[in-house]
Amino acid sequence: MPPIKLVIFDFDGTLFDTHRSISHCIKLTFDKLLPAQAPSEAEVHRLISSGAGLQDTFRALHPTATEDASHGDSSFDVDKWTANYRVLYANHGQPLITPFPGAAELLATLRARDIPAAIVSNKGVRAVVTTLRNNGLGDGVGEDLIVGDQTPGATRKPDPGSYTNVLLPAMRARGWTNAEEPIDDSSVLVVGDTEADIQFAANIGGAVSVWCRYGYGDKGACEELGPGFTVDSLGEIEGIIDGLS
Repeated sequence: MPPIKLVIFDFDGTLFDTHRSISHCIKLTFDKLLPAQAPSEAEVHRLISSGAGLQDTFRALHPTATEDASHGDSSFDVDKWTANYRVLYANHGQPLITPFPGAAELLATLRARDIPAAIVSNKGVRAVVTTLRNNGLGDGVGEDLIVGDQTPGATRKPDPGSYTNVLLPAMRARGWTNAEEPIDDSSVLVVGDTEADIQFAANIGGAVSVWCRYGYGDKGACEELGPGFTVDSLGEIEGIIDGLS
């Protein structure tokens, strides 16, 4: 197997502990827009664990979203809900985010070994960049290798479009690879905590998946998919890279 040339991280539940920030800002959004219909904590947790995107999350949580859509009623405006959430998240969610143990050390190790780190997330790129900077990790991942909601060419995991349409061109632009000599997909390591991350690695074709058991994903469902590796901390990933080299 070729040495690892690219490590793709999920963000929520993988590099950063964001559960409290997400659930808190969902609550604040309902408090502002529909205070009488706040969802249960269990339902919010279920959606976070599934890796659902922000718009899909609000469609699932809003009590009349399905009904409105089926009747052509535009009273539920998902763009309005997500815009309000993002403003609240910037002001109230960011202070609640903390990196998982070992995140800073792992990103520093990858940088020292000239192995690029990328992030593919359902979050907006600005939110990801802000979190990295707030936690002193701004140099750990180049902004050109951060793929988020609304990134041109990005697709929802497990669809591999964010890799093929965004990350590969960015890698080529950086000079690590080019169109005549494409990166070997088996030299890509995908690190994440949900089913979508494990399936994303499989859909890339040959990429190695690392399931972060400490994250938010459904444990039974993730185990059933048979990830390449399972870790209980980010500190174990350097050893996996060494073993694959």
